[in-house]
Amino acid sequence: MPASDELRGFVARLLGWDNRRSVELAVRTLELAAEHRTELVLCGAGDLVPIARALHRRNLGVGRPIVVCDPRRGDTPASPRSPANFASGLIALTAAAGGWLCIRTRRLPRDFAALVAQLRSTDDVQLVVCAGERDAAHPFLVRPASLHLPRLAGRAAELDRVISEYAADAVAELGAPPASFTDDDHTWVRQHAATSPRSRRSRCVSWRCARRAT
Repeated sequence: MPASDELRGFVARLLGWDNRRSVELAVRTLELAAEHRTELVLCGAGDLVPIARALHRRNLGVGRPIVVCDPRRGDTPASPRSPANFASGLIALTAAAGGWLCIRTRRLPRDFAALVAQLRSTDDVQLVVCAGERDAAHPFLVRPASLHLPRLAGRAAELDRVISEYAADAVAELGAPPASFTDDDHTWVRQHAATSPRSRRSRCVSWRCARRAT
């Protein structure tokens, strides 16, 4: 299934609007993942689950599940800000039927071997691997290309556009008035979240919108 304009635009936001080759490689990887021909590997700093969730929403919509398997977080129900989490890989796999299952490379479940065996025999669940920045250079991550998410420190010229697009997402998701995110809010996020991890920056934008809307 060809990538939608919305998905392609979001990938460009993550990787850089001028980084066209990387965007096209990432989109191709997402297309292969959607066809269950490969796992989807995200590499970068901080918590990448919110990025996986945003990609899932643009890829499959809100009607299909996205589940996290992180043994450290135990069994936790879904909330408006985060997917459901299960400590067991096999239980998470069942809950993710028809959707995406996210794992963190540094927090694999105890039944990971059994999970892998089950994943190899099904095409009903897409595995999403959230890895660290250094994992992008793993010798076996050759094809398809992993989505290596760069830090914004090297994208200063695009920072205002990044903030504006996250603000538009937050306004739409919260059902808030368009004026909920003001110029002052934009300045505040730029000052407080410009050097923060990607997930925290997105939460800052959402918090400012929600604060204005209430």
